[in-house]
This record gives sequence, C-alpha cells and structure tokens, in this order.
Amino acid sequence: MIDFNEILAVESDSSLRDYQAQAKREIYEKWKNSQSILLQMPTGTGKTRVFTSIVKDIHNYSIKRKQAYKVLILVHREELVNQASESLGRRYNIAHGIIKSKYFPQKFYPTQIASVQTLVKRLKLWADKNFDVIVIDEAHHSVAQSYTDIIHTYPNAKILGVTATPYRLSGQGFNKLYEGFIQSKSVSEFIRMGHLSAYKYFSVRPNSFIHRNIISIDKFDVNGDYASSSMLDIMTMKKVRSSIIKSYNDFARGMKGIVYTINKAHNIQVCQDYIDNGVKAAAIDSDTDSEKRRVIVQDFIAGRVEVLCTVNIFTEGFDCPDIQFIQLARPTKSLGLYFQQVGRGLRTHQEKDSVIFIDNVGLYNDFGLPSNNINWIEYYFGNNTAESSNNSEQTEGVRFSFIEEIEEGDEEVIIIEDQRAPLSFCGVFK
Repeated sequence: MIDFNEILAVESDSSLRDYQAQAKREIYEKWKNSQSILLQMPTGTGKTRVFTSIVKDIHNYSIKRKQAYKVLILVHREELVNQASESLGRRYNIAHGIIKSKYFPQKFYPTQIASVQTLVKRLKLWADKNFDVIVIDEAHHSVAQSYTDIIHTYPNAKILGVTATPYRLSGQGFNKLYEGFIQSKSVSEFIRMGHLSAYKYFSVRPNSFIHRNIISIDKFDVNGDYASSSMLDIMTMKKVRSSIIKSYNDFARGMKGIVYTINKAHNIQVCQDYIDNGVKAAAIDSDTDSEKRRVIVQDFIAGRVEVLCTVNIFTEGFDCPDIQFIQLARPTKSLGLYFQQVGRGLRTHQEKDSVIFIDNVGLYNDFGLPSNNINWIEYYFGNNTAESSNNSEQTEGVRFSFIEEIEEGDEEVIIIEDQRAPLSFCGVFK
C-alpha cells in the first residue's frame, strides 16, 4: 500500500505551475481516506502534466521502497496515448509499456498506458498485473461499461479521473464511481492569470433563422443529442453553408483553425466549400486511415493545412496551442461537447494574443460564453436539470454590439465579447 503522507513529505516538481502543484497535493490528501477522486481542470491548463507528475512521484517512491508500484493510465484515443507517453518519456524519463492494437505488450514495465478499447478485450491477459493506481484521462467517459469493467478488475487500486467537463448528456452523475471531487479555478480566472487565451466571440443572433430552426428540432439520437438527419436538414442549406464561409472570410481569413461539423458527409462538404474558397483545408474523421490522419495532423501543426474540418475527433486531447480560431458548425445539446470544442482554442501561444470563436449555430445562447463560471459539482452529482447558460455565472463586463446584416439572405452575425477591449467597447470589430 502506498503511504501518501510519505509522498506528500518529499514530493517536489518545480516544473509545475502553482495551481498544478496544489491540485496534486489535494489528490494525495483525498487519497488518504478515499479510493477514487475526480479532478476537474479546464482544457489547456495541464491535466496531463498533473497526472504524469503523480506517476513520477510514485516512481520515486518505488525506488525508495525498493518495490515496484504499478500505475495504469487509461485513455480512449490514439492522440491521448501519444500525449501521455511523450509527457512520461520526454519530461520525466519514465519507461513504460503501451497497451494498444499493433503494439507489442511489455508487461514487465510497472507503468502502462492503455487504450480502453484494447485493454477491455485483453483483460484476462492483464488481470494479474494488480495495478496500485489507475489514472483515467478524459474521465467524463469513465461511467461507460468498458471503463467500469477495467476498474472492477483491480479492486484495490486508487483511482484518479481527470476531465475538463464532468458532464453526461444523459444526466448521469459521477459520484457513484468517484468518492471525492476537486474543482479547479474557472476559465475566467485562468484567462486573467494569463494561463489561458483571451478571446473574441462571434455568433448568430438569438432570434436568427438558423437558431430558431435548431431549437425547434424534435428528433434526438440515443445519447439525447440532436439527430444528425435533423441537423443536416438545417446545416446543408445553401445560405447556411455560405454563412459559414462568409463569417470565416470576415473574421478569421488566413488564420489557422478547426471547424467542427456534424458527420462525415457534412465534414467533406464543408471542407470542399473551404477549398473552393481558396483555403488550404483538410477533412478528418474517425474513419480516416491512421497514417493519413497522422500526415494531416502534422501538416496542420506545421501550417501546411490552414483549416482542419473534423467530426468530434479533436474535441479531446489535441494539443496545438497556436490555433487562432474555432468554428462551430455543429449544433449540440451537450454542455460538455461545447466546452471541449471551444477549449481547443484557449491554449496560449506567443504568436497569438487571443483566439476567435465563430459560432454559426448559436451555442452561446444555450451554454453561455467560454469563460462563464460553471458549477461543475452539480454535474458531478448529476443535477443537470437545465441545459442553458442559466446554470452558469455570466462573465463580468460582457460587451454586446451588433453587426448589421452582412448580405441579403445571409445569416446575421454579431460580436458577443471582445475580451481585449475596454468595458466601454460598443463598436463593430472585424
């Protein structure tokens, strides 16, 4: 059994920011009396750094005690495997195995990074590993059966779940799986501290044609989100498609960004609209071949691709800090999905002073602004009875100004907030 009092007495990682080090200490304190903890930290504030630093502490503790304490890191996407592996290997020099399709298993390593989809199929082969600690990245997925099957295989393990959005559209909470909850500072606080990017937010009016049609949708999928067919009926209209391109031309032309779309067909269509507009764009979805996907991602990171059109692939675990704009072309009823999408743009970078959000579907009308202060503990307990920004504390000093109709027949776009402007700001920003 790991003595967390002993780890607390000696743990030290000068590379962590103060709030990351504080989160780590809170986890150790809670682990003294609890088996499972859920940590909430906004996208871009370093959840991976926190849990890999914990792995480093356990590694050092193992050396001191001359006993190999075993750690399992659970992830659900290829990009997250690579992200955790790089942080462990390059930053902390910890050798580890990877449990994933096409990877040769190396069971002798005490620390393993596992794809959930792979490990759940190989549980019998790994049941004797008896992990002492299990870390679950993007833990809003962890109430799914595949995760609980893995957790129940190692009943004595301490559990740490980390997520930016402890939220389930079904209304299901997390308190049955996790005994304790830690909520970090809010997005607005991180922006004030300079750890997240300021932003400018553009959207359609609340009474716009597109938003009226979206909120009138009465068909839903098995998860409770809007049915793809109903979303496509709206989003493939010519004037809606032209508004997507026009708002990009007006507010983000020449910038590097991600566009979130509905499904594969819609993604390809939007990508082609961009290409026809003279933009270096590429489309990626869950069916994209892994090698092609890797090349596209590298081209995007290197700037050879300006606009990446995607179907929920890069809502989680994608670290590209120099993203300059995020465009929302996919309606959703999920607060979690909204914050995961906008979170991709909030990372800071020396070459950008702010990020631009172009919300062509009016999601801010339902969920508020990216810097709204969300009381995530309500969702931890499953109390998400209202799917609107009424659940959040509005950001102070929000400035509204309206841009007149851009063009006859196009959807009207307004600027909702420019965080860099003084509070008296009331003009048009382009």
